[in-house]
Amino acid sequence: MPDSPLKDFPVVVAFPLHWGEMDAFGHANNTRTFTWFETARITYFARIGLTGPSAAGNDRMTGGGIGPILAATNADYLRPVLFPTRLVAGCRATRIGTSSITLEHAVAGEDDGVLYTRGSAVIVTLRYATHEKIPVPAEIREAIEALEGRSFSA
Repeated sequence: MPDSPLKDFPVVVAFPLHWGEMDAFGHANNTRTFTWFETARITYFARIGLTGPSAAGNDRMTGGGIGPILAATNADYLRPVLFPTRLVAGCRATRIGTSSITLEHAVAGEDDGVLYTRGSAVIVTLRYATHEKIPVPAEIREAIEALEGRSFSA
């Protein structure tokens, strides 16, 4: 995707717009954007080892019960998404803090590269047993830097 607005996103997920995602105004319901962002985000987490399938096929957190929790998210709607179309949702890190990771999201047309939405999410690393915010584990920070091909300063 050399000309795609998502060309610099290390994680990109493709999917069709489903008829049931349309609203009464004839375009994709704006709430779907957050589901598309989430799909790319969970794929990103699996790639960096923050979540993934267990031997039983369930999603699991990293060793020690550490996992991501969504602290904040937003979206900028640039153009309405009309049926039929195939979309791609991208995710990339823009910042790694002490106990948080800021991600950028975007959704574009798979064939025409039209940018429909962009947004961000702040993820906090949490020890789920105690609901305690913890520092981003070093191995997760290293995995993000390897996936992104660059270093982040805290």
